[in-house]
Amino acid sequence: MFIRPTLPPFLMLNDAGASGGTPAPAPAPTPGQEPAAPAAPAAPSEPAAPAAPASNPAEKVEDLPDWAQKIIRDARKEAGDYRTAAKDAATKAQQEFGDKIAVALGLKPDAATDPAALAANLTKAQQDALNSARELAVFKGASAAGADPAKLLDRASFLTSIAGIDPSDGAAIKAAIDAAVTADQTLKATRAVGASTVETPGGPGEQGQITDAQLAQMTPEQIAEAYEKGLLKSLLT
Repeated sequence: MFIRPTLPPFLMLNDAGASGGTPAPAPAPTPGQEPAAPAAPAAPSEPAAPAAPASNPAEKVEDLPDWAQKIIRDARKEAGDYRTAAKDAATKAQQEFGDKIAVALGLKPDAATDPAALAANLTKAQQDALNSARELAVFKGASAAGADPAKLLDRASFLTSIAGIDPSDGAAIKAAIDAAVTADQTLKATRAVGASTVETPGGPGEQGQITDAQLAQMTPEQIAEAYEKGLLKSLLT
C-alpha cells in the first residue's frame, strides 16, 4: 500500500496560488518606507489649430481693369464730396445756432429788427421802385423818339444818364432818349416787314394783357403802343 506524503501548510498555500487558487497577498511594506504614489493620468492633448488659408497677394488699384479703377475712383470722389457737404452743413448749422444764441443774449442785433438793416431794405425797395418807374417812362417815351426801348435799357451809359431823373418828368426822359439816339443811331427802332399795330389776345382788362411770349415777338413800336394802351401792366407789376 502506497502512502502519499503530507505537505506542510505553508507549502500548501504556495501551491494553491500557483495552481489558480486565491493569489498570495502583496508583501507588506517595510517599516519606515513610504508607499509609492499612483501614477498621474496623462493630460489630454489639444487638437491642432487648422492651418490658415494662404492669402492672395495684395493688388494695387493700378493693376485692376479700367472699369474697376473707374468704379473705385468714382466711389472715393462721391465719399469725399459727401464728407465735404456734411462738413459744410455742420459748419453752417453751428454758425446759425451761434447767431441765435448771440441774438438771444443781446450780443448781436437781430436782422429782422435791426434798424440799420430795415433802413437798408427800405432804401433798396425804394430804389427798385424808381428804376421800374424809369423803365416804364423809357418805354413810353421811346415810341415818340423813334427809339428801341429794349436797346436803350440794355446800355449801361443810358441807364447812368437817367439815374437821377424823376420818372414822372417825361420831358427829361425824352431828352435823354433823344441824346442817346443822336449819339448812337443803332438805338433807333426798326419796323419789321409787315409789322402792324398790336393785336391783343383778348378783350379789355386782365384778359387782354400781353404775355411774355408775345412781348418777345413785338417791335419797339408795338411795345410802346401796348404800354400806352395799358397792356403791359401784368408784366410790369
